[in-house]
Amino acid sequence: MNDIPKTFGLVKLLMGVVTLVVTSGTIWLLYSIFESADRMRDSIFVVDSRNTLKLALAESVEINRAAEAEALVKRVHELLFVLSPDVEFINDHIEKVLYLSGNSVKNYCNSLKENGYYNSLVANGVSTEFMCDSVSVVADERYDYKAILYGKTSMVYSDKIVFKSLQTECYLYSCERDELDPQGFVVDDWQLVRYDDLGVVDRSPYEVRLAEDTVSVRQSADSVTY
Repeated sequence: MNDIPKTFGLVKLLMGVVTLVVTSGTIWLLYSIFESADRMRDSIFVVDSRNTLKLALAESVEINRAAEAEALVKRVHELLFVLSPDVEFINDHIEKVLYLSGNSVKNYCNSLKENGYYNSLVANGVSTEFMCDSVSVVADERYDYKAILYGKTSMVYSDKIVFKSLQTECYLYSCERDELDPQGFVVDDWQLVRYDDLGVVDRSPYEVRLAEDTVSVRQSADSVTY
């Protein structure tokens, strides 16, 4: 009979230890979950030179916001000025750039479409290229950032290449990130400040020389006897 109180006391002690261990484990698990969630909130998306979506980690997302804004500005201009004489390619770029920007870019694209610019590219087999020289991104009171871009474009015809220099300005405000907008910005109030001719390179001499070399190679091959 005297062993019953002792046994009951041991059971109470054991239950107390088990309860303490379980409670400590639960608290540690919850802490780990919240800490992991905080790390995920500090995750940022970046796009490499091949436009491949990647995930990068930073101590604070805000540290990289200016760099992300610069990346988005470059991407928008690539979509606007890198075009192929293919209707599907052009429509795909227009759809993507409109997702990343506001009415200013939409009005610009609509103006080009109404003036027959895109149809002219397709009809004449002209492709366009873009190269970014620099992007200046500064904080703005009304928006998150203001960006000024300097770059060059080229229009590649069958017989010539036309080079131009451009300067644009735009503003950026934050939005929800997703796969199509990994930087989490929207470009607004975009405008083409300057678009000047740089020069024209004639492609005809190169094509004539290539044709002459081809004929020469064929004649040499025909003269070989077996």
